[in-house]
Amino acid sequence: MPDPGADVVKKKDELGLTNRDKGATYSGTQRVRIIDRIDQLKASGVAKSKALKTLGICRSSYYGWQKREYDPPRKHSIQSLTAAECAAIIEYKKRQPQLSHRQISGYLRSDGFWVSPSSSYRMLKARGWVEPRLLREAPWKTARYEPFRPNQIWGEDWTIITIAGMRYYLLTIIDYFSRVIVAWGIVKSVSQREVKDLLALAYMSENIDQKASKPMIRFDQGSPNMAHSTRRLIEELEMLFSPSRAHRPTDNARQERWYRTVKQEEIYCYPTYPTEQIARYSLRKYIEEYNERRPHQALLNFIPGYVHRMGNKSVLYAQYKKQVQIVKEQRIAFNRSQRSQLYGVSN
Repeated sequence: MPDPGADVVKKKDELGLTNRDKGATYSGTQRVRIIDRIDQLKASGVAKSKALKTLGICRSSYYGWQKREYDPPRKHSIQSLTAAECAAIIEYKKRQPQLSHRQISGYLRSDGFWVSPSSSYRMLKARGWVEPRLLREAPWKTARYEPFRPNQIWGEDWTIITIAGMRYYLLTIIDYFSRVIVAWGIVKSVSQREVKDLLALAYMSENIDQKASKPMIRFDQGSPNMAHSTRRLIEELEMLFSPSRAHRPTDNARQERWYRTVKQEEIYCYPTYPTEQIARYSLRKYIEEYNERRPHQALLNFIPGYVHRMGNKSVLYAQYKKQVQIVKEQRIAFNRSQRSQLYGVSN
């Protein structure tokens, strides 16, 4: 019986099978060439299973490719996106190519289109408009704090920004429940004074003194946070002090995730802010956009400010489910009418 492994290295190189990443997909051309090569080996007396094993091809993948060749074309689903919805997705991506499929799904709601992120993804992927986003895997699994109302848990931290070539810091406090930025500031240095000023600003802007329960404040163990005067202020304001563990950024994950967003969408867009006034104006404008207009994937694509004012995620989820059902029924009715006009039959 012929040996399929006699020239296997050369054949694997020709088919693009050498040094493949785990989980990588095969292109359409690769599939055709692999099927032809397996057929050649079978004709020469080599068993398919042995040929597949030698080339490193999964049996289920190979037989799946062959099955799809003979499968009849799929019927048009009654729940397929309408032509107007498809056009809206494409037009939005053309206008703002930096947006992901999830962001487009959220933004389209303000235009009256309720399109799921997965449908938006399929539309963009078919046109090759989905850019890969490689993210670092989370290094630690830690306990999660899941608040059930606004102003129950706050996260505080700061990050570096550059103004006129000099180092400044952006300080923010985020509400864990709604992801709203409740207070922020730009300073030249971070000490206990700046941290206390930020805490006082958040406390007053949210009228915490009028509420029976006070927030828990999460931050790292930097010296401005751990200073005696900072902790004394937190105690005087009747808030709970909750420092994260050393070298565990995931203990304040929602704050860290906010910084990734603001850096990608705002801070990294400028090599340096020209002046402090321009930096304050630009960041204020972005934070207002983030709080009041930008849909948030973790909030079912609702806007953080709306979630903060609503204060009840059970109600939000009920609204989401109801609106999805309404859009689904509208889409089915529209597609049925289109099918009826096309084929002259009623469903």
